[in-house]
Amino acid sequence: MSEMDVKALDANFKIWSEHRAAGLEQSKAFERYVFEQVLKDHDPADEDIDVGDFGEGDDGGVDGMFLYMGGQLIGEETAAPIAASDVELHIIQAKYENGFKETAIEKLEAFARDLLSYNKPVDELTYLNSKARDAISNFRTKYDVMLGRQHTLTVRFHYACIAPEIPDAKDKVMIRSANLTGYVKSVLTLADVDFAPWSAATLLESARTVPISTVVVPVERSFSTNDESTVCLVTLTDFADRVLSTPDGHLQTRFLEPNVRDYQGAGNPVNKGIRQTLETVGQLEDFWWLNNGITILATGCGISGNQARIENPEIVNGLQTSHEIFNWRRTRKGTADPRRILLRVIVSPDEKSTTKIIKATNSQTKVSDLSLMSTEPIQQTIEDRLRLNGLFYDRKKGQCRRLKREIRNTVGIKSMAQAVIAIVLRAPDQSRGRPETFVKNNVSKVFDPQADGDLYAAAIILDRQVEQFLLASDVTTDERRDVRYYLAMYLVSVLLDTAKPTPTEIAERFPRFLKIDQADMELALVGVLEIYGRLGRAAIAKSPDMTAAVEIAIEQRLRNG
Repeated sequence: MSEMDVKALDANFKIWSEHRAAGLEQSKAFERYVFEQVLKDHDPADEDIDVGDFGEGDDGGVDGMFLYMGGQLIGEETAAPIAASDVELHIIQAKYENGFKETAIEKLEAFARDLLSYNKPVDELTYLNSKARDAISNFRTKYDVMLGRQHTLTVRFHYACIAPEIPDAKDKVMIRSANLTGYVKSVLTLADVDFAPWSAATLLESARTVPISTVVVPVERSFSTNDESTVCLVTLTDFADRVLSTPDGHLQTRFLEPNVRDYQGAGNPVNKGIRQTLETVGQLEDFWWLNNGITILATGCGISGNQARIENPEIVNGLQTSHEIFNWRRTRKGTADPRRILLRVIVSPDEKSTTKIIKATNSQTKVSDLSLMSTEPIQQTIEDRLRLNGLFYDRKKGQCRRLKREIRNTVGIKSMAQAVIAIVLRAPDQSRGRPETFVKNNVSKVFDPQADGDLYAAAIILDRQVEQFLLASDVTTDERRDVRYYLAMYLVSVLLDTAKPTPTEIAERFPRFLKIDQADMELALVGVLEIYGRLGRAAIAKSPDMTAAVEIAIEQRLRNG
């Protein structure tokens, strides 16, 4: 049957590739496919996968590394959550080969030694590409924050190929993997470290597993309206076990993702109060008397007997309570608690109502514009305008992946922001180095509520053409990453024949961006690379000094015709 698994996986991978991986080489497509299977419980969006994907030249034998804290993906600009108690590090190697090989394990161990040799500065790891170095730096920096806190650390090495079966314990691959995990355990002594070989059968099982999108939870009392919107009382244990927990006992973060607030931590006064209430067992007051409850958006909530079937639940208010209940329940597995919590399940008729509900239920404290921006009208305008140009806007995290949109035609909010920051706001150093921070401080500039949708279509279409041009050129991986947004800023000035085109000019001349002349790109690249090399290469890419130098070069180019 193992050979049949290989054939079945090959068929599944080909179908996936047809929907999602057009334009990608087979080896790269397989890497993305494996990332989706390995990280399935975290329900990653395409931009989430981009955060940890560094599998290309000089990757050190590792295709991707993903750090999660408290169920949250931690990128360069993501602060370590104050209250994270679970830390997961996934290190992944994927090979479209029909067997497991020792050399792959040797490379994983070499990478692990680079990762954990804190006496070796990351800047000295010049044999690794810049994304790999950034990933190592990100882990060291963010995990250092956790060392003084109570937490658990899990390190998992994943090696996937299309082998018919997993090697047995006496195979050289598994013997070498024991050396790998043994080394990591010797450095991170309290960590749970393991090696997971993914064969054709393992990958196929994951690919065929449908992520949970509907939960069934017992209710003690309920009231429903004609549209299935429901108010009900659910026991704390049922809410924790049926709604908040994955089958393997982790926090079901995909149901919490739509909430606009982050968990504020165990030290937050409100959370201390919730925790004290939870831990005071046997009191006269029921939990729901002392807590406002949970608001859930859903596409349906049918009541049958004493059970509610909640379809596509999104917890939009009650994140603090949910975290505290989950953490409380985790220490009390096997015991029941009769106390109840109030759930409001709202079956929203449309997007506008959803936005109003999210804002209204989160009005008690200040919520940043950035947190709510995916629901703003300008984001819906961008989504519509991109669709007219064959692109799909992933403003709802992971939606494009779940709908099997092609990766090359999917645009995330962060990618859109980076393009706008470089092309419209002319700050490519911010696009390269600190895009999320820049957006937080300049939401209305990056996503202007009054802007023409063509402005955003023009920016991302130009950015995508620059990306494809660089991929086809002979620049290095690091050069491609560092000069991309400078090249985009340079080109918009050349296309519109003006040093600093306004947003209105860019939007009005949108058709000019649909197809950029190859010669213009090549000439612009020569100029940008000269500046990049002259100013110090990688160290300058995140500096406004390079932006200023490229602006001067643009003005000279336009003056000289």
